[in-house]
Amino acid sequence: MLDELTDFRPLPDLAALPPVLAALLAWWERKREEEARLPRREDVNPAEIPRLLPHIALLDILRDPLDYRYRLIGTRLVETMGGERTGKRMREVMDPPAIEGTVMLMTRLIETREPVAFTGRLFWLRKEYLGFHALVLPLSSTGEEIDMAVMGVEFGQPEE
Repeated sequence: MLDELTDFRPLPDLAALPPVLAALLAWWERKREEEARLPRREDVNPAEIPRLLPHIALLDILRDPLDYRYRLIGTRLVETMGGERTGKRMREVMDPPAIEGTVMLMTRLIETREPVAFTGRLFWLRKEYLGFHALVLPLSSTGEEIDMAVMGVEFGQPEE
């Protein structure tokens, strides 16, 4: 149902991630292992991942209704998405089908407390010709409740 509504398809095999996203996942897993809990915002040190910064966004997870706000957004994302979104909520910048699909993915992230990866086309930006792979990694200010996430996105040709 998710892909019918949004053209977002889950990627269950994290070993198939593009190199930029695989590097982001490896960084997050090291942070999680070091702390023996979910990484916190304070654990996100941009100096450790400078080549990944253009491809990532830092998200505040909001509830009632489930939403997120862009806290920080990389230059590659800004260029491809057609403008700065820092401070904006998902519900301000996406069409209803994309919102519904994203809420389903964020719900999965919160429930499983594990990375969520997906692929699709940028239909909500009217760029169906452009595909993407995305990885969303949970963060927690308390080490328990997921209240932030780091998202990495790699753009390219859509998969058929």
